[in-house]
Amino acid sequence: MKIEGKTLLVAALLVLSAFMLVNKLLLPTTVQIMVQDGSTTLKEIPNLYTIKDCLIIAVSSFLLGISIFYLLFIKPEPDMQADRATAETFNHAVTYPAVPDSNLEIESEKIENILNILKGNEQRVIKELNDSGEMNQAELAARIGIPKSTLSRTLQDLERRKLIIRYENGMSKMVKLSDSLRKDR
Repeated sequence: MKIEGKTLLVAALLVLSAFMLVNKLLLPTTVQIMVQDGSTTLKEIPNLYTIKDCLIIAVSSFLLGISIFYLLFIKPEPDMQADRATAETFNHAVTYPAVPDSNLEIESEKIENILNILKGNEQRVIKELNDSGEMNQAELAARIGIPKSTLSRTLQDLERRKLIIRYENGMSKMVKLSDSLRKDR
């Protein structure tokens, strides 16, 4: 799993703010300077939160909340450079067709090169789509014998790498190999 710089920065902020919050909650300031009647005394008062401690706790809590919200709910932007590198690796321009077409022949040399790179379920999906052509997602799960949830994650990864195309067909999703793997592209 590749971690982007922004996500890494937010994770570091999360750890730092959690550390500061726990530190100040467990170890408040124990020394206080008191000025009374013109004399200054230094007194040890345990477990007393100063204004500085309260500000540190408030800021740390705010940063902790923001970083947790970001990590849980904000989806990072896809890495365009990685997508371009994938496209250049397979020497193709990626386009999505307006109307799916399953009657094109697939270039076997490209498929073999891709199969050498892929592992496990991804390789099984590409082999089945190459052998059988376009099919719906439930049928593909049944043919290669993996759970639908695992297949969905695998297809999402293959789609992100522009190796397959998924599209809605009524209540189901259809899956086919990307047009970049076909001879006429």
